[in-house]
Amino acid sequence: MIGNVAVESRDYTRTTHPDAQWFPEAGLGLFIHWGLSSVLGKCDLSWGMINGERGKKEANLKVHGLPAVGVRMTPNEYWEQARHFNPDRYDPNKWLAAAKKAGMEYCVLTTKHHEGFAMWPSDFGDFSTKNYMGGRDLVGEYVQACRNNGLKVGFYYSPPDWRWERHHMSFNYGGRKPDLGMDHEPIQLPVLSEEEQQKYDDEFNAYVRGQVTELLTRYGKIDIIWFDGNLPQKADTISIDEIRALQPGILVNPRGHGYGDYKTPECRFPQQRFDQRDWWELCYVYSDGAWGYLNHECYKPNGWLLWELGKVRSWDGNFLPNVGPDGHGELPHAYYQRMEELAQWMQHSGEAIKGVTGGPWPEQCNVPVTRNDSAWYLHVHWVWDETVELTDVDEPAAVTCLRTGDALDYTYENRTLSLVFPSRLKTILTDIVKVVW
Repeated sequence: MIGNVAVESRDYTRTTHPDAQWFPEAGLGLFIHWGLSSVLGKCDLSWGMINGERGKKEANLKVHGLPAVGVRMTPNEYWEQARHFNPDRYDPNKWLAAAKKAGMEYCVLTTKHHEGFAMWPSDFGDFSTKNYMGGRDLVGEYVQACRNNGLKVGFYYSPPDWRWERHHMSFNYGGRKPDLGMDHEPIQLPVLSEEEQQKYDDEFNAYVRGQVTELLTRYGKIDIIWFDGNLPQKADTISIDEIRALQPGILVNPRGHGYGDYKTPECRFPQQRFDQRDWWELCYVYSDGAWGYLNHECYKPNGWLLWELGKVRSWDGNFLPNVGPDGHGELPHAYYQRMEELAQWMQHSGEAIKGVTGGPWPEQCNVPVTRNDSAWYLHVHWVWDETVELTDVDEPAAVTCLRTGDALDYTYENRTLSLVFPSRLKTILTDIVKVVW
């Protein structure tokens, strides 16, 4: 089995299906992490039930000047939230209409996180909306909202399932001892015979395969399957060829099989540029340090989002900022404020991230660069107060502020373009210098 995976990984070819070729030009998508933790908003999605995450998360929040939160619940306390999960104000159309207006091209929703709760009425297992919500299909409503708003449909799915594995895993963080059970009490994990282990592995594998197959066959055309964690038996759980047989135009990320159609760095801009042939996407937390909803929700400013987006596009990637709805199925007012602000920016400066390819940053320029056939775009961070320099270029025909059209003063010497972005034109968002030759 391991040998088969290695061979398939080495020989794997990124999808060439015409329905998947939209991805490298998408630019911007929306990640939505939603699950049981949203009911109380006391802890992060899934990870809040792991002992030892408290100190790690609180330290992270304090570094960013944010209030520490109660980020630990026992697994039994956490799963109890399923009985109270009632998204009575769930309106994904409202979420996604705002996202589309803001320039987002695709969306990825958590259909099941590590917590194990399936957001659709699954016939596999006993922990889904089928058992706790009268069969309501939250995934189906999301899919329809994507289609209503012209967004590509993405499904996040976690093969690791801590509720399924609850009798066979420790809820202490990072392999720390002692092993802890579902009330964070010390436990002795069971030792299975070879036959028992094989039976357990086969049942878990069938469960994961069954759920993935449901997601790929119940909702029409799906554009992305976003695995987060190894499939139990990698390609033998469900191979990418099998996935493509069910969804010919789908994109598969690499976290389930160990390889896939694009790379997925998380919450950290890559240290070096990917190979030009590679497709990639940077996902990042948009809110205050948690993937799921917290009851003191606040969002990073769009100055941050647009700077990250400019860097990502300068290296030919996509940006996927994450939001977390609350237990009622609502996103906070701050989300809609950010989307409206982003939509306004797109109206005057969207050409700098749409229909462009990456530019020579940092090799020739000290700010991110994107370009198309008619212009180069220099992305100037709102706190940038240094001279912008673009080297080894011809003298330009025009240098303007994209937002206003104002001509900008610059110097050109020794094939180097230099300018200081004027304070009178600065905003608290990324400002774009448009250079035309």
